[in-house]
Amino acid sequence: MTVYSHSRLSTFEQCPQKFKLHYIDKVETDVEESVEAFMGIRVHETLEKLYSDLRYQKKNTLEDLLDFLNDEWEKNWNDAIVIVKKQYNSDNYLNMARKFVTDYYNRYDPFDQTKTIAIEERILINLDESGDYKLQGYIDRLTEVKDGYYEIHDYKTNSRLPLPEYIDNDRQLALYSIGVKNRYPDAKDVRLIWHFVAFDKEIDSTRTDEELEDLKQNTVQLIDTIEREEQFPTNPSRLCDWCEYKEICREWSHLYSIKNKPANEYLGNPGVQLVNKYAELKAKQKQVKLDLYAKIEKIEEAIIDFAEKNEHNIIFGSNNQVKIKTTTRYACPSKHSKDREELEKLLREQGKWDDVVQLDTTAINKIIQEKKWDDEILDVLKEYVKLEESKRLYLSKIKND
Repeated sequence: MTVYSHSRLSTFEQCPQKFKLHYIDKVETDVEESVEAFMGIRVHETLEKLYSDLRYQKKNTLEDLLDFLNDEWEKNWNDAIVIVKKQYNSDNYLNMARKFVTDYYNRYDPFDQTKTIAIEERILINLDESGDYKLQGYIDRLTEVKDGYYEIHDYKTNSRLPLPEYIDNDRQLALYSIGVKNRYPDAKDVRLIWHFVAFDKEIDSTRTDEELEDLKQNTVQLIDTIEREEQFPTNPSRLCDWCEYKEICREWSHLYSIKNKPANEYLGNPGVQLVNKYAELKAKQKQVKLDLYAKIEKIEEAIIDFAEKNEHNIIFGSNNQVKIKTTTRYACPSKHSKDREELEKLLREQGKWDDVVQLDTTAINKIIQEKKWDDEILDVLKEYVKLEESKRLYLSKIKND
């Protein structure tokens, strides 16, 4: 089985389609590096130098580190690095990085609080006894306070402090602690420490053995889910704006097919015309309370047909967009049918009638999806209920950046 990583798992949770494009199809893109990511790398490199040199009994002065930071910044900077906040420039971010390093240096000087065991260390984590499920990662810095008491340090250049529940539920460092305990049998305790250098703040947490066992089981279940996945659906969110696959994703493919068209071609696009007409009818129906159901239904069918033929999930108009959401649910046999009577009789005999609330569709789907009954009766249930696909349209205003 593939050796997973926290980032690999997180990508699937963020968007299964992005996971497929990146890890399975291995689609290459011209990834634009953000100035925030660039700054984070430079800060990590500087702190890595600090502790690497300390292991050789060389203590850098603050000026040494700032000179190193400046040199690495100038050496690696290029015009392709994206600065989204146009009111700021490269020097503003460099000065931020200098402040991060300065605050960190002044806080921990003379850096003898703990003994550094490893820097940028690859760690391999076994998630099950057989070793079939493995996960790997890199620890920014691993230290030992005293025999058997370890600390995992992680440097963050985030512009926001996390909520307490983020720290308590963070999977990455908790998984690393499993790897540390596996590697060092003398480990009595592993403390997780985040350094939020933008705020000169240190936040720590620990995990009990029971919590780590639950984490291993949950991670194995997530890996199983990924391994079984066949469809890899999209999961649109605000994170789409930072996705390197946005231009080829079916959620946004219609937008990019019309984005740079001249006005006459843009307005002549069938999808644009359908959305504009749909928005007009919906607004008219709401404002003057006309019965436009038949016309709206016809436009909806045309939009769905256009989307399916062109493999789009969102169709864009001049000022509005329509998202087509497909759902698949189990549907019960129609009332008064023979299958309905047989299914009802079966469920009553098995003592399951109250569970399904008189064949409520939502209850049935939950029972099947969560496997709340024994496999034997679930298999019989599936002989009577059929999977049905439905599409629903969501009209909304286009958000302008």
